[in-house]
Amino acid sequence: MIIRNSAYGEEWGLLDPKVLERTKNKPLLSDEEAMAAIDLSNVDFQNARDGMGSPNKDLASSSIIDKSILVQCENRYIPAIVCRPASKIPTRNACLYLHGGGFIGGNSSTLLNQCRLIAEKANCTVISLDYRLAPETPFPGALHDSYETVQWIVNHQKYLGFKNSQIFVAGDSAGGNLAVGCGLLDKNGYIKQVISIYGALDLQKVSQTIYHWDYSLYEMNKEQTNFIHTRLNKIMYIANLMRPLYLDQNLVSDPLVSPVYANDFKNMPTVTLIEAEFDYFLPSNKYFANLLKNKGFKCQEILYKGLDHGFFDRLGYLKQTEEVCVDIANIIKGEKL
Repeated sequence: MIIRNSAYGEEWGLLDPKVLERTKNKPLLSDEEAMAAIDLSNVDFQNARDGMGSPNKDLASSSIIDKSILVQCENRYIPAIVCRPASKIPTRNACLYLHGGGFIGGNSSTLLNQCRLIAEKANCTVISLDYRLAPETPFPGALHDSYETVQWIVNHQKYLGFKNSQIFVAGDSAGGNLAVGCGLLDKNGYIKQVISIYGALDLQKVSQTIYHWDYSLYEMNKEQTNFIHTRLNKIMYIANLMRPLYLDQNLVSDPLVSPVYANDFKNMPTVTLIEAEFDYFLPSNKYFANLLKNKGFKCQEILYKGLDHGFFDRLGYLKQTEEVCVDIANIIKGEKL
């Protein structure tokens, strides 16, 4: 495992100063509130959907070309944005990027700045996909969109401007989960590597997790305990919200929904899991990583200390977000991290 230290160096259990500052400026979310049953009739769904993601900045220092396209899937078209360096056509590699947003929010523009920076640093073509969202399109719609797009990209190299018979698939949160799902489905070997940013999600209820999720799994500075609980509880609440919107409860242990339940990895390419110290889904990511390793599959973990779920959204506000873009670019270029 690669450990990226926080502002506190090698210390554990402390929120990054910027994350702590943001948390202090918002209401605390108690454990009881996070675990309470959600009445969807009382939820402002549009507000929840619009609230997915955080502001970010364009840090690319060279000219990057953006182009809106339509991906032809079976019986439908899916919008996407292609970005690549203006001076590098064709590129050697391509990367499908799948945005986060709890399967209910986000779009191809949400993390376009991150895609642009990855395209610049890796000298590659990045395709950001507008997969269909729940509740309008529940599972497995988004996964079908994602994997059919993998196949479409490989078959349209000249049109997209790259030369390679395999592509990288990356994503964050729900998008990272879809990236893992694509890896599990990849019987034709289209994917060179899956890069999942806190994306090995387990949508099972806390009380039914196979790794016994609990706050005690995290090291916490006593003075920051309430704030750390709030960061964890926010994502727990979102998981409880998106679960009934995204899928039928009977499907929650489907490996393509919650990969911690997978036992068939014959299609899985190399996987890199990028994790955060105070992510509600850190235990599921670590469980999945150990599952892969115990089965003899290549899985690399990069853990960012002091950060929480969603930190990849904040390019230009958190230096670690830029570092993750560089990590992804180096993986695509085949360089050692």
